[in-house]
Amino acid sequence: MELSRCSYTILGILNKRKAIDKIHGLTINEISKFERVSKRNTIHKKIKELEEKGFVSEGVKAARAKTYYITEVGSSILPIIKEEMDNV
Repeated sequence: MELSRCSYTILGILNKRKAIDKIHGLTINEISKFERVSKRNTIHKKIKELEEKGFVSEGVKAARAKTYYITEVGSSILPIIKEEMDNV
C-alpha cells in the first residue's frame, strides 16, 4: 500500500476538516485551498486513486461540484502513519 505525499495530505485534510460522512464532504476546490501545492487536476487524480482503494468516498453534491469524504478505512491508516513517523 504505497501512497504519495499528496494522497496522505488529502487524507489528512479530510480528516482534520471533519469530512467524515456524505453530508460533510469537501469539494476539490476546498481541498486545493488547504493543500496549496498540487494543482486541482492532480488532486482530482489522487482522489480517484484513493476512492479506488476505499480510503475516500463520494458525498453529496455541493451545487454542481462533487464532494468527497474520508472513510473509516482511510481514517484507520492515518494513526498508523503517525506511529511509523515517530519510530523513524
